[in-house]
Amino acid sequence: MKTQAKEKVTDQYFIDNLDRAIKEEWIKAYHQPLIRSASGLVSDEEAFARWEDPEKGTFSPADFLPVLEREKLTHKLDLYMVEMVLNKMKGQGERGLFIVPESINLAASDFECCDMVEEIVKRVDASGLSRDKLSVELSERTVSRDIGFMKTQVERFQSQGIKVWMDDYGSGYSSLLILLEIKFNLLKIDKIFVDKILDGVDGQIILTELVKTALSLGIDTVAEGVEVKEQADFLKEIGCTKLQGFYYTTPLSLAQIIKRNEEGIQIGFENPAESEYYEQLGKISLYDLSFSKSESDGLKDYFDTLPMIIISMDDEQIKIIRSNKSFKEFEAAALPGMRKSSSFEFSSIKPGPGYYTLTQIRQCAKNGNRLIVDDRLPDGRSLQLFIRRIAQNPVTGCSAIAIAILSISDKISEDNLTYNYIARTLSSDYISLYFVDLDTEEFSQYISDGTRRDITLKSKGTNFFDLTRPDFDVTMQEEDKSQFIKDFTKEKIMNALNNNGIFSLVTRVLIGDSLSYVSLKIVRVGSDEKHIIMGVSDVDELIKNREIISLAKEEQLVYSRIGALSGDYIYIYTVDPETGHYTRFTPAGIITDMGMEDEGDDFFNEVIKNSSKGIYHEDYNSFLSAFTKENIIKTIATRGIFEHSHRLNIQGRPNYVIARAVWVSEDDHEKLIFGVIDVDERVRREQEYEKHLFAVENKAILDELTGVKNKHAYADTEETLNAQISANKVSPFAIAVFDINGLKQVNDTLGHQAGDEFIKSGCSIICNFFKHSPVFRVGGDEFAVIVQGSDYNNIDSIMKRFEANNLKNKERGTVVIAAGVSRFNADTTVSEVFSRADIEMYENKRKLKEA
Repeated sequence: MKTQAKEKVTDQYFIDNLDRAIKEEWIKAYHQPLIRSASGLVSDEEAFARWEDPEKGTFSPADFLPVLEREKLTHKLDLYMVEMVLNKMKGQGERGLFIVPESINLAASDFECCDMVEEIVKRVDASGLSRDKLSVELSERTVSRDIGFMKTQVERFQSQGIKVWMDDYGSGYSSLLILLEIKFNLLKIDKIFVDKILDGVDGQIILTELVKTALSLGIDTVAEGVEVKEQADFLKEIGCTKLQGFYYTTPLSLAQIIKRNEEGIQIGFENPAESEYYEQLGKISLYDLSFSKSESDGLKDYFDTLPMIIISMDDEQIKIIRSNKSFKEFEAAALPGMRKSSSFEFSSIKPGPGYYTLTQIRQCAKNGNRLIVDDRLPDGRSLQLFIRRIAQNPVTGCSAIAIAILSISDKISEDNLTYNYIARTLSSDYISLYFVDLDTEEFSQYISDGTRRDITLKSKGTNFFDLTRPDFDVTMQEEDKSQFIKDFTKEKIMNALNNNGIFSLVTRVLIGDSLSYVSLKIVRVGSDEKHIIMGVSDVDELIKNREIISLAKEEQLVYSRIGALSGDYIYIYTVDPETGHYTRFTPAGIITDMGMEDEGDDFFNEVIKNSSKGIYHEDYNSFLSAFTKENIIKTIATRGIFEHSHRLNIQGRPNYVIARAVWVSEDDHEKLIFGVIDVDERVRREQEYEKHLFAVENKAILDELTGVKNKHAYADTEETLNAQISANKVSPFAIAVFDINGLKQVNDTLGHQAGDEFIKSGCSIICNFFKHSPVFRVGGDEFAVIVQGSDYNNIDSIMKRFEANNLKNKERGTVVIAAGVSRFNADTTVSEVFSRADIEMYENKRKLKEA
């Protein structure tokens, strides 16, 4: 669009004509896209204002914004822009285009003239669009004027579902200080850093560290001012989430967007259903490794990392998404001419070098298990690769896979030491390995050839747990066999697997002419609930000759093997409760954000010290309350095992885990064994299943005002619990009863609409304290919670914090909620528990009035 020449005007002209310009729509909204680096599609847009005066010409924001901000008039312009953007989004949706979030720039003076949070939320809600469709941008200069005040405004926006971006990050002197104080949803990295990409490695290093810092804090990044392809390619490689600049397009009007779409030249809008997939994919930095393949520590080797590539694949083909400089160099040297395009069909790959890797990549895409693979290059050299599934696209079904080349042999040799060779060598310690189908009880027995280091199939059979079967040819003494038959039952094995993740048994069998001790270890196959693996190893020498190898060394070997067989254990800790000394094993090689060392002298304090970065923030308080030495020892003493479910941060992403602890005895000395088990895939699968399965049913059991379960749902749950109580199968639970104080006064003085908001605020407080238990609205201002799981384990701590919150809210004049709780204690019905909690609640209500 040709811009009309502008006539020189005074500052007073903008001041005098602002209201008219808004009323007559002289001020137009233009929209510049943000391109998702992982998809190449428009993930967001940013709105810009142009003053297109019918008489004076067209003015850019630089012409009138400083004047309006000085006169504290920007709030009028910015609220007008909000309405323009919302109308644009609705128009875009009416034409069949995906609607992506759009950002509005706010000035510091906006907050001095009105309640911008309330005004913006009111306009978004009136539009009928969801609040996540609008984002607000605050410049670093605006925030740094009063960090405390702006932190409050940012948190208010976020609590209302509106994301907040920091604009021009790095342009001032308070960047890192601001990040310590305020959790933004996205950082827009100032153009001055992008301009330095082509000037040399120093600027590239600084930009890479800026992106890594943001990603480590869980914040998305946008690079402003991208003007050439080389800048875009580099920013994608280092994990910059989104890109913006004239390399893609200038700001466009809605009419231009629609016309470009009709002509087929518009950059496509991202399907919101795929946003999370591309978000995970874009955050992977191909230079985010803590070590370099070069021995030099100079800055010139900063980007000399392991070769890495990210691919996307479905059932038919692979697409190359991006790779780093090291991979491109490897590809040119080792695989010249192999890649002729950015995608290729599976059918074009024939058996030979690389074919095994391809099959393992496809397997990783299906089951999500991380792999270390050994293969051969066409020239005969061996290489080792690490393969990991990053994300799955819920719309297309594609999987994104990251591949890193860990090592390449320097010469062609059959004697290269590879991962497969090491694994085969370690397996020779087992006399036999059994792979068992729990449903059919069919099994396969494998034996290890110590000479060739191969594992071969010996036999197949049925009725694995029936020790009277004809093919059970293990010779044992009668007393050993009698005890073995009692201990080796399917019921005991499954109980041990469910409670501890492992079944372990030592017995004696006849090997050759003499009795020998053997150790049986059974674990599940990864997250597969259907299959188990049993390893039988000769431990006779270890048991009879403890001076050769200490028990601690034996435990290390055992746990390493357990981890190798299981795959679901992230960490296994052995802790001396008296000294606090611990050792850690990492079976799957997964490094979490906890930052714990492999060995240390103060386990519990180290866990607490590192939990703020390792434990997901929503689970942090619950974890701190439960994970104390005293609580763990007490729980094991009463229940036989300590167990706590929470989310563990792995590269900034929360993963569901279960931490379990039990006592073990080593030479009459008690030690604690902690296993941290990865249950993320199972939990998220169950959540997704439940979300779809009960979506329709929930409409009937959800309270329309608050969104929590209603009194009918409570009645159904009470009936279920009563049946479990009668059958003596009920799990520990408590009932918490709540009554919101002062609702009648709000209704009488401010009206029922304000009363509804008062109820929702109270409900939100209750839900925030009881994150892992169902909340029910059982009356107008009455709520009940069936407290279970980790909430039940920490009920005393939760109620203390709830009481403290009440006292703070009473001082502030906000929502105060009377509360009472009672645990189930051999009661005959749920109503008995409810009655005790109700009495305690009314006593609390009386005390609150007197306080």
